[in-house]
Amino acid sequence: MLVSFNEICDSSRIWIFQSDLKIENNKIELIINELEKFLVQWSSHGKELKCSYEIKYNLFIIIAVDSSVNNATGCSVDSLTNFILKIQEDNNINFFNRLSIAYNEENEIKLNNLSNIKDMIKDKKFSPETIVYNNLVKTKKEYINDWKVPALKSWHKNLFI
Repeated sequence: MLVSFNEICDSSRIWIFQSDLKIENNKIELIINELEKFLVQWSSHGKELKCSYEIKYNLFIIIAVDSSVNNATGCSVDSLTNFILKIQEDNNINFFNRLSIAYNEENEIKLNNLSNIKDMIKDKKFSPETIVYNNLVKTKKEYINDWKVPALKSWHKNLFI
């Protein structure tokens, strides 16, 4: 059951898929169309999932499942992963590059690979106060409060050790 994002409770499970490049508007429309087709029929052990999505900054796909209705289990999570892999393949976009870091610089979202970020830290161009996108948040509440935070308040703090 696809619902609007604001209808999903704060304890809902979240998955964030970050692209390795900004997605063109025409591709966003195609992705939205495919997402809605998938999420309308997404289920877990034959039970429909109350779910929603957001696409942020032409860079992130955020999927939410309201576990107060039904939980996404292994098979349903696998089907989501396979669906994102298909979107990736169809649009020549990589949503699984874990070495790509999204951060804010001069009010703009930038992407850079992990080794370049480490060099930026040495050159004092990336600091513990740099705003980053913590794609490891697990719930809608964490997504709202802890997704876009200073590097020191996310897993990115480990880059400064």
